[in-house]
Amino acid sequence: MGKALAIRILQTLEENGFEAYFVGGCVRDWLLGRPVHDIDICTNAHPGDVIRLFPDHVPTGLKHGTVSVKIDGHFFEVTTYRTEGKYEDYRRPSDVQFVDDLRLDLERRDFTMNAMAMDLRDHLQDPFAGRDDLARKLVRAVGDPEERFREDALRLLRAVRFSAQLGFAIEAHTQNAMKQTAPLLAHIAVERVREELNKMLASAAPEKGCQLLCETKLLDYSPLLSQLFVQSTNHAWRLVHLTTLSQKWAMLMYAAGSSVSSAREVCTQLRMSKKETEACVTLVELLLRIQPRWDEPKAIEWGPLLLEAGWEVCTDLAALLQGCWWNRQDEELALTLRKAHEAMPIKTIKELAVSGLDLQTALQKKPGEWIWRTLATLLSQVALHGLPNTPEDLLEAAKKEVARNEY
Repeated sequence: MGKALAIRILQTLEENGFEAYFVGGCVRDWLLGRPVHDIDICTNAHPGDVIRLFPDHVPTGLKHGTVSVKIDGHFFEVTTYRTEGKYEDYRRPSDVQFVDDLRLDLERRDFTMNAMAMDLRDHLQDPFAGRDDLARKLVRAVGDPEERFREDALRLLRAVRFSAQLGFAIEAHTQNAMKQTAPLLAHIAVERVREELNKMLASAAPEKGCQLLCETKLLDYSPLLSQLFVQSTNHAWRLVHLTTLSQKWAMLMYAAGSSVSSAREVCTQLRMSKKETEACVTLVELLLRIQPRWDEPKAIEWGPLLLEAGWEVCTDLAALLQGCWWNRQDEELALTLRKAHEAMPIKTIKELAVSGLDLQTALQKKPGEWIWRTLATLLSQVALHGLPNTPEDLLEAAKKEVARNEY
């Protein structure tokens, strides 16, 4: 559907005397038979021409020649052929110049597989032999690899990510240039680094990406991140068996021997959100408490963990444990978790038949931490040890609990 709509843009541009091509990642993925998420178009039409021909548009990046054209509710980026001036911050060009030659536009791109263009009749423009590199399963920089990485240091991580996503090797000169220019990654915003690492971890071959990070020393500018990937490398193959990024980061941290505090430090350095950080650190904390040995399953007492962490965290933890035991999986693990959850008559403090105020009134005590501690004990006794969830039984148990702790 997306391509059919985008073809209308190419047709309109051609009918008005301009060149127009699909370009970059969409061409690569069509040739590989992969799903295409974004369709980009390049043309020798200047932004003013594009705006004139497509009244329904958003001028998303006029300075860089990009107009987002809307067709039937879908947006497509249409960018004028351009060359780029000097890169001043290892990320963006100081200026761009519009040109009429497609080849000049393609030669500024990062890798040969992303430097191909295709017209609406599926004729390929491939001046840097990107199709050959796809066939050979190679990630190769366009032109001088060192120059490409000095222009935009994020390309270093993009090379690793493409290798992991596609299962490709990195061409030798390109990989050597990555080692030479690795320190430039220190100039890239942490959020962009994190985004590339997340895509690499979520790929089909994350262990390949982790290995490349270690071989090229891309993360040496950050001893904390470098150490994390180096020390976890023997178990990186387990990552593909996990589903969420929180699970994957927690697995890396556990495999690297991280403490809870160092796990939190990694999350902070990567500027993960508070929610992402807590999810990851909680899983590391639970793994460190359980201390699973690699490929040696053991019984897990799920009840207390369910009360403490809840169902969602425990399902994440179960997935992690299966990853830790992948060569000798515990086939009963998910079943024992579900049975433990179903067997609990109540799961939260809110479901208790008494409240903190009820305890305060019945025991005639001032508010304090004792209320929360007592309610937590009552929850455990009801959920796991058969105490009836009635006001009378709970208040009687609460009196005993408070008396036991008053000395």
